Amino acid sequence: MSVAEVVDSHVHLLPGRLGAKVRTIFTDVGGYDLAYPADHAAVCEQLAAEGVAAVWTLPYAHRPGVADSLNRASAATAAADLAVQVVAGATVHPGDDDPVMVVRRAVEDDGARVLKLHCSVGRFDPLDPALVPVWDYVEETRLPVVVHAGRSPDGVGSGDDLLPLDETARRHPAARIVIAHCGHDHETDAVAILDRHPNVHADLTPVVNRLVQVPAADAARLADRLLFGTDAPNTEVTAARCRAHVEALGLVPEATSAILGGNARRLVAEVAD
Repeated sequence: MSVAEVVDSHVHLLPGRLGAKVRTIFTDVGGYDLAYPADHAAVCEQLAAEGVAAVWTLPYAHRPGVADSLNRASAATAAADLAVQVVAGATVHPGDDDPVMVVRRAVEDDGARVLKLHCSVGRFDPLDPALVPVWDYVEETRLPVVVHAGRSPDGVGSGDDLLPLDETARRHPAARIVIAHCGHDHETDAVAILDRHPNVHADLTPVVNRLVQVPAADAARLADRLLFGTDAPNTEVTAARCRAHVEALGLVPEATSAILGGNARRLVAEVAD
């Protein structure tokens, strides 16, 4: 596939002190040897050199009251002159004052084209009643929602962590849900949710140094709902290695192309103006 087609749908170009604090969790606490620098321009240059043409930058609210500022920072990053096209993401926390208005401002005023919910870091459930108007809004606008499920900030949990997301998909059948990291190390449970709900997608983003493991037969069947991602900059796995992992599935060219970029471009293009 051509370089112009590759979209990394899971990148975190976080602002200032928050970005630095998150970085130290990986380097100082986790002791990981990260594959990308922290600087946004340098990250994008390295991704471009590896064949990535566009990225989704996904902010996430770790507590109430920070989403608006994160969303404005995301929009500013998307407007910057960087080596790849940056699609602005938005975030929200159920503890925010009027969560749906937070999302509306990000989408309608600042141009966000994807929403990120980080349930484990924010310590909330996608079924929180405060998020019902948000789910109604994303159904109306066809805004894709990347959801990092679970209860533990380190992402370690059980397959049961995906059950609230399964129920969310049932209650909101028009919501375009993307299961982040394909459910971490619970890919089988994530694939089962995709099989039950045609509105659910999953990204194949590694967790620090663990590549997502989806059998080729499942990837072929669900190729129109799988997305490519790296988790740059806080990952030990490069985009080149992630791409090789997808290509090693041995899918037909059309399926590989869809996963590496076509599905992400389609989801963004279909968001209502």
